[in-house]
Amino acid sequence: MRQTLVINKKQETELQQILSELIFSLKKTYSEEDLLSLSYFIIKESGKQTYNSKKDTTIKLFKAVGKFSGRTYSSAKNKAKQYNKYGFKAQFVNDISNTKKSLSDTPDNIKSLGLKIKERAISVNENFLKKTKDEKIELISVGVMGILIFFASAGGEDFEGGLPDSDLALGIGFHRHFMSHSIIMGFIIEFLMRSGVELINKSYKNLPQDHHPFWDKTNKYINKHKGVAIGAMWAGISAHLLKDSGILGHGIKPYNGLPVELSMTAHQGLFAANSTASAIFAHQDIKRS
Repeated sequence: MRQTLVINKKQETELQQILSELIFSLKKTYSEEDLLSLSYFIIKESGKQTYNSKKDTTIKLFKAVGKFSGRTYSSAKNKAKQYNKYGFKAQFVNDISNTKKSLSDTPDNIKSLGLKIKERAISVNENFLKKTKDEKIELISVGVMGILIFFASAGGEDFEGGLPDSDLALGIGFHRHFMSHSIIMGFIIEFLMRSGVELINKSYKNLPQDHHPFWDKTNKYINKHKGVAIGAMWAGISAHLLKDSGILGHGIKPYNGLPVELSMTAHQGLFAANSTASAIFAHQDIKRS
């Protein structure tokens, strides 16, 4: 059954006010600000924010990879020495024994993790119930926004399409290109999202002095929760790349556009590494918001 939205005279007047204030702001923004100067300011500010938000995490990520590689090499070297010192059979039996013990401890570890998750869920629920009605509405709206951005970025429920597969617009020969199926795509989209926020902020400053409260609430909401929106975008890219890696059991196809030949295992590792990095960026942005 079709429904028609009906607004009263007061609501119509308020909508007209909001629209007229938007037109006023845009005209003032583009008349008083030289378009080139405005573009330079937005690009500079958005680029700086994107760089600063990811700089420390990226450095830590590369250091962690280096340390992990070093520990892996050292562990393999020590294990080789142990096999050489104690003999293959004795050391092999010892390693099997340690593996069995780890497996036997797994159920208890899973149970302990489950209890921690349950306690955390109860705590979150209790904190939510203590919120005021307006705070609950805001939290729900932020959650819905995050879910929508996540699935839009990932490509829906099956993680097909989304931001990474936008390379298909250039033709099937560009599909799974390294530029679109890596953190490079995330950096580009984050830069564009931050540019949009900066343009909104610039327009907000050019509103009439006595403007509708709608603009204050909207601008506050956007700046307060932009981290969640950016984080949800990164999470969507991470989920898409994780599926493309084939780790979850789906088939894997190699990257396109790489300057060097790689084995299929290396391609899979590269997909997984970009997925992991994207997940770390997502967690960082959401945590900061």
